[in-house]
Amino acid sequence: MGKVQKGVFGVDPIPWDPLPYMQEYLNELEGQLRAPSYIEKVRLGLAHFSQFCAREMVAHPAQITRDHLLRFQAVINRNTEWAKSYKQQLLKYVRGWMNWLARVGYIAQSPWHEIRIGRVEKKPNPLSDDEVASLFDAHRRQAFQIQPFAFHRREVILTFLYAWGLRVHELLALNVTNVDVRLDFVTAINKGGGSKSLPYAPSMKRVIQRYLPLRARVAVLGEDALLIDQQGRRLSHDMVYKIVTELGKRAGVMVHPHQLRDTCGTHLLDSDVEVERVMQILGHSNIKQTLAYSRVNNHKVAEAHARAMNPRLDKLLFSNTGDLGGEP
Repeated sequence: MGKVQKGVFGVDPIPWDPLPYMQEYLNELEGQLRAPSYIEKVRLGLAHFSQFCAREMVAHPAQITRDHLLRFQAVINRNTEWAKSYKQQLLKYVRGWMNWLARVGYIAQSPWHEIRIGRVEKKPNPLSDDEVASLFDAHRRQAFQIQPFAFHRREVILTFLYAWGLRVHELLALNVTNVDVRLDFVTAINKGGGSKSLPYAPSMKRVIQRYLPLRARVAVLGEDALLIDQQGRRLSHDMVYKIVTELGKRAGVMVHPHQLRDTCGTHLLDSDVEVERVMQILGHSNIKQTLAYSRVNNHKVAEAHARAMNPRLDKLLFSNTGDLGGEP
């Protein structure tokens, strides 16, 4: 029996007895610089599934059928202690592993066919304009108080998370060659292993030009990562989280890195950027994911509605009231 995987919602811990290739999949996620917390959640989902497979006498992924997946879904859905969103996430972790098995050729094709998981509506949590300003102000005030390398590295982190709405693992996957200032667009690895092309603004290039000479003094030979730690190696997800949250405390703003992504999407839509273009920048595969950011902009909806409809209504309703029997 392997590692005991911690249970949730009062569930007893379950053993980590992985099916073939489960650990390899987790290792690949780690290589993609996914957050350790995310990898542990995937491990927990796969641990549940491996226990189900043991009861079903399934010892190899090639033996898994669509019927097995449907029965596992039924088992998950019968659990009354788990939130709906948690059940959906468990199923998505298993689906991700099955799709990966087919993609790398360990199985002929994924049995995950027309199995609906559903989704809980995303609720973005963007920062206000004042909070964003406070965060960047707190950063600038430390220009001569902390090491230049740490200061300009933090500037890159804040700028890229906010301006491009990058996920942390997408930010950490960037290499120096990706951000060559002679480029007009930067190619970033998107969630799921795809890529997206992001517009490279002059202000972002200036941030990079100030950082790279300092990075060169710290980086170990052969390290290509754009963001590195004090030992010259690729920065970790936990360090990015620490850098952003500690700056937030200094600024009096409760913030974590993903909120800068939420803020990017919200500000782009606030500025009337077409939703399809926002979708491309954020790397969404479904336009509904992008539209979720518009639901927090009711004041912008009201402004746009008033701009378009109020003049028309005034003209239609009140321009000739005398003709309708009113005062002459």
